[in-house]
This record gives sequence, structure tokens and C-alpha cells, in this order.
Amino acid sequence: MDLFESHVIPLQLSPDRQSEISFWPAWLGSAEADDLLATAIDKINWRQDSINIAGKSIPIPRLQNYFGDPTTSYTYSRIRLQAVAFPSWMDSIRVRVEQQTGCCFNRTLVNYYRDGRDSVDWHADDEVELGLEPIIASVSLGEDRPFLLRHKTSKERLKINLPHGSLMMMGPGVQEYWHHSIAKDKNVVKSRVNFTFRHMD
Repeated sequence: MDLFESHVIPLQLSPDRQSEISFWPAWLGSAEADDLLATAIDKINWRQDSINIAGKSIPIPRLQNYFGDPTTSYTYSRIRLQAVAFPSWMDSIRVRVEQQTGCCFNRTLVNYYRDGRDSVDWHADDEVELGLEPIIASVSLGEDRPFLLRHKTSKERLKINLPHGSLMMMGPGVQEYWHHSIAKDKNVVKSRVNFTFRHMD
């Protein structure tokens, strides 16, 4: 795949500091994106994890799994994900993301949004395991779902549509100053798979 220029979306972190989101809306061709979506849905051993709210165990509104060194794990919202070794087809995508972005990634959390009832609430990928100022690269497949951003202090909001086959990278500081989410949408009936590549020591 040839490398090509990204769209750059500047983000204000604080009064004296900026970062940016880099966005490649057509990073994968349609046929390749179709094949990768079908492979992910069929080959990944999807987990249905739950969180405890007010003493009740509630399934999170999406399926997921976590890939990387099998001796490592990742914990968020009291959910512990033991890493699964990268299958060759996923590792090749990881390498291509590294080539495109110039960043090193050795883990990925993959989310499966089966339809518009599946979502992820406001959060930041700022767990200690991710280190200081983590850089997150995201490959989106399937249904176009808006990616929402909200500044933690100013409450400024942004929306980026993530089309089938797109690549997006959140730069240094974004996780510290911004939350992001994928909202529920009753009008969405098709599925979406999202790979979020990150680096962990």
C-alpha cells in the first residue's frame, strides 16, 4: 500500500498547548476493507464482558477482545483482558498502520458493534499501562459511525465520521485532555468493527 497524506484536525489541549488528529478516510480500498471486516467477525473469538453497576452485573454494549503478548493483560473499568497472540492477518495490518503513521504499536483492542444498539460511553484511553501521552491509532470497518470528542474542561465538542476502511490517529495529549465516545443510534442496523492500536511496555 502506498503511503499518502492525512487530513490533520488540530485540537486545543490547554491555552498554551495543541495536539492533532491525523485522519486517512480511505486508507483501505473497499474490497480489502470488506475482506478484513468479514475476517474479523468470523475469526476473532469475541468476548461479552460485563461491568458492575450498583451491585448488578451488566453486559457492556459491544463485543471485544485484546491482542498482543499473551503474557500481558489490560484492565479498564475493572475488566481485565488477557492478551491473545496476534493472528498473522491482524499483525500485517498492525505493521501497515506503523508504516503509515511512523509510530510503534504492539497491542490492539478490537471492538465489535453489532448494530446501533452497541456503543461506548465517554472515556479516555489513559490507563497507567498505556504510559504518558499515549498515541492511539484506529482502523474502522463496516458501518460509518460518528466518533465524538468532548474536551474535559471547556466541554467543546467535535464529530468525525469514520467511514469503512478509514484510519485515524490521536496524537500526544489527546487522551489527557479529551474524552471520546461512539453513541447509540437506533437507525443503524449494520455492524462495525474497530481496531485500536496502542503501545504498552
